[in-house]
Amino acid sequence: MKNTTATNALIAPTFNGRSPVSANNFQINPNRPFIVKGLLLAGQVGMIAGEPNLGKSAIMSCIASHVAMGRNMAGMRVKRAAVLYVAAEDPEGILERAYPYMHNAPDGAAAFEVLDVVPDLTDPREVKEFLKYAEAFREYHQCDDLLIVFDTLNLSIGDADENSARDMSRVFRHAQFIAKSSGAHVLFIHHVGTADRGRPRGSSAMTGTLDTLLTLVKAEDDNGNAAMLLQKKQKRIRKGEALAFRIEAFDAGTDDDGDIFTVPIAVPYKHDNSLVISDEKPKKSSAKPAISGARANEVLRLLKGMAKHDPEKWFSQKEIVGLVGEPFNDIRENQDTLRRAVSRTLGTLEKAGSVEKNGAAYRFASSVEVIEDNAVDKVPTLH
Repeated sequence: MKNTTATNALIAPTFNGRSPVSANNFQINPNRPFIVKGLLLAGQVGMIAGEPNLGKSAIMSCIASHVAMGRNMAGMRVKRAAVLYVAAEDPEGILERAYPYMHNAPDGAAAFEVLDVVPDLTDPREVKEFLKYAEAFREYHQCDDLLIVFDTLNLSIGDADENSARDMSRVFRHAQFIAKSSGAHVLFIHHVGTADRGRPRGSSAMTGTLDTLLTLVKAEDDNGNAAMLLQKKQKRIRKGEALAFRIEAFDAGTDDDGDIFTVPIAVPYKHDNSLVISDEKPKKSSAKPAISGARANEVLRLLKGMAKHDPEKWFSQKEIVGLVGEPFNDIRENQDTLRRAVSRTLGTLEKAGSVEKNGAAYRFASSVEVIEDNAVDKVPTLH
């Protein structure tokens, strides 16, 4: 006789071991993980496309420098991240364009490195090898976040045809794999088409696949050397306002003949919290921010990173003030407030035994041991 009262619970079906997510139980997370808030999100693929000679490399070097130092840029919040810049076209030129921002930062203070070995993003084996390298690079520099730049797209795709939808779909599928696996933002530098300068050159498949598309256009300025970075596409966030940059000449010294040598520098029109040195006097402020765990971690990370390169070196409070990043951005415009905040943070870390003090100078307390423990822990070579 059948038991008519017994019931069997239905088991939800799965596909390849995965179950769907219930829409009516889904909770939105408003805190999108970002590299540059409102511009570049973590775990996504983006592109900057523009005509030649508009300053793409200078502007990208500007953005990357702010990311490496954890400095807000043109009013946009920036999260400190390791920057791996794959410069297939002109690696020395990228280093020159980053020089105005980065040359005063000691080794270990910021992770912005240029690689001239380019993976073929159509080859799954090379993609996996590069992913392994990128994750080791981030771990070596002890950063939670990562920005990967491929400059340019057409030199990173082997023998593939940028006009082929099939080839470009494979390239961007691999780029998404790198982004999602590492949590990095993967950003391509590319050119626009000759017929339509408002979209990237090549197959429309790349535009459809991208999470973020930024196009660079010439802007009006007194000296003509200006460009606007337009947000043409943002898949997960609202498209923001355009960013304006001036392309200027930075005095990098003199050559053997005594002539001034300059390199290009991209300067955001809005200077608040940027790395550009300003002659303006700081405004008075009565703000007295409390010492936060984030600020203590930032100072400790900074000293620990620099100790990996020179365990015996001491750094003045003034040097540390000039190097701290994101957790201090809200008070950066007031140098007195910034100096006091760093001083209080250093005092707290000294009492905790995390840093050593020698007169008015500081260093990571366990610097010698850290170097010994990690002496063979190097970023693997990418073949």
